Amino acid sequence: IIPFVLISCAKKDDDSTTATTTTYASSASGATASGSITLGNYSISGTYATACFSASDSSAPTDATHIGFVAVVTGSDNYTLETNYYKDSTCTADSLSLGSYSNMDNVTDQGPTASDSTANEKVTYVLRNLTFMAKSTAADTFVTNLWSAYSLDFEVDVLKVLSSGNPYYNLIKVTGTGGDVYFGEADSSAYPSTVGSNKYVKQ
Repeated sequence: IIPFVLISCAKKDDDSTTATTTTYASSASGATASGSITLGNYSISGTYATACFSASDSSAPTDATHIGFVAVVTGSDNYTLETNYYKDSTCTADSLSLGSYSNMDNVTDQGPTASDSTANEKVTYVLRNLTFMAKSTAADTFVTNLWSAYSLDFEVDVLKVLSSGNPYYNLIKVTGTGGDVYFGEADSSAYPSTVGSNKYVKQ
């Protein structure tokens, strides 16, 4: 997925200055921020979100126009990662079409990938469960088709929890104290080569 930053421009009367504002994805999982996770020289806490971007170039429910990602630190060794599909550009929880929530536990820092403070941190964790919330018929159809090989039953407005317990390897980069966070693509057998390009900003 290539993120497109959603920007609204406000022009002054003289047209000499343009101000931009970024709409960030809103959390919709109900996860409560608590504690902090130490990663190398820094720690992460609270809620982080990417800019909300267009769903036009992505696989998404037919009623979804925008996508955003959210990470909520829920304890000293756990966090929830959200992929949210929204019905409009406000990207609020009220405009949710479909939410997919991965709950990571036993997050353990395994050290940096290099000997400098800007390095990615290697982490291991257990994916406790994967949860889905379809808020529309279009979302229900989309997620049902996505998991059709497993014959799973999804319903509108009914939380579907898929238990896991599988261990994973990943990379997380923190740009500084209170800085932005980048996540890699988790793998069940090896660390990814780098983190992704999606920038998670502290909310």
